[in-house]
Amino acid sequence: MIPALRFSKFKSEYLPKIIDEIAKVTSGGTPSRAKADYWNGHIPWVTTSQINFKDITAADEYITDLGLKKSSAKLFPKGTILLALYGQGITRGRVSVLEIEATTNQACAAIILESEDVNTRFTFYYLQSKYEDIRNLANDGGQKNLSGGLVKSLSVVLPSDVMEQAEVADFLTSVDTKISQLNEKHCLLKDYKKGVMQQIFRQQIRFKDDDGNAFPEWEEKLLGDIATFTKGKSISKADISIDGITPCIRYGELYTTYGEVIESVVSATSLPIKSLLFSKANDVIVPSSGETQWDIATAACVKLSGVAYSGDLTVIRTPLNGVFLSYYFNSAKKREIASLSQGSSVIHLYSTHLKSLKVEIPCEAEQQKIAQFLQSLDKKINAVNEQIEQTKLFKKGLLQQMFV
Repeated sequence: MIPALRFSKFKSEYLPKIIDEIAKVTSGGTPSRAKADYWNGHIPWVTTSQINFKDITAADEYITDLGLKKSSAKLFPKGTILLALYGQGITRGRVSVLEIEATTNQACAAIILESEDVNTRFTFYYLQSKYEDIRNLANDGGQKNLSGGLVKSLSVVLPSDVMEQAEVADFLTSVDTKISQLNEKHCLLKDYKKGVMQQIFRQQIRFKDDDGNAFPEWEEKLLGDIATFTKGKSISKADISIDGITPCIRYGELYTTYGEVIESVVSATSLPIKSLLFSKANDVIVPSSGETQWDIATAACVKLSGVAYSGDLTVIRTPLNGVFLSYYFNSAKKREIASLSQGSSVIHLYSTHLKSLKVEIPCEAEQQKIAQFLQSLDKKINAVNEQIEQTKLFKKGLLQQMFV
């Protein structure tokens, strides 16, 4: 048993070990929610929602000494590997390492290694590499669950040389550190964008022309006086095809796929052209229906002509810079646009309401400078996001090749 990818200086055998032979496996418990004096103490209490292939350094909830004493919860040492026995969606089978002493609920299996010949981090990454295999071991039933017995029976194939285990673990830890650093950079850039947009649209930051002169003051106008409104035509999910000949945008993609600027589209349809409404470059689109008021207040500028719009999209056409307007709507006007929507189970946003929206508009040249600046920020954010995805893909390949 030799992995496909290995540090060349190591030659020791890889041998299978059963978890039950090298570790103590147990689980936690939940103090009674009816007892207020069991909760909001100083002891971390971890649930499966926090198990996500990362170190756990703090808990979302804390229990008291009395809560620990009066329940089946147990205090686990730092270095314990937690494995999610069950949980929502993709949670089951995930692993994390406790970097603090903590208790857990009963949905977490606690793996406490007891052999000096087994590296905690190597075991953590090994179990991470077998995530899908472990998930498939779950008991059949209404909710597929793992069990303590199944965890105890898991096999870990590891090199007999503990130094090799440590080197593999250190290398993968360095990759995780890189991903964490990129995630932090991504969050900082997004926070900066949010803050600078607020300052720009409150006119606390003003741009100057190419000669260094101030631009004219912004003018307040009604959106209905400077824009026309129309709606897309019906394009159902079933109408989307890999072999579709007409590029199209469905309203749900504004939430899941696109940002403020759309320069390429991901969907296509083969519906008859006569039945469709097509984009003109610089259109601004917003959903006309959605699940929440906040979600429905989402705008994007379509930079392409000839893209078909689905029926739940309101199309705003204006001589204003569409990119500027989409950023403006998503920042300064988002709350106000959300308040214009109506409905309960399904939220609707009508063009009649949008026409009454008061907007403050800079001159065309300043609109252009604002749009270019914010687009440059988005390019930086997207570049970091691409780095994150590439590094995750690199790690996935390592997990597949460095373990047997």
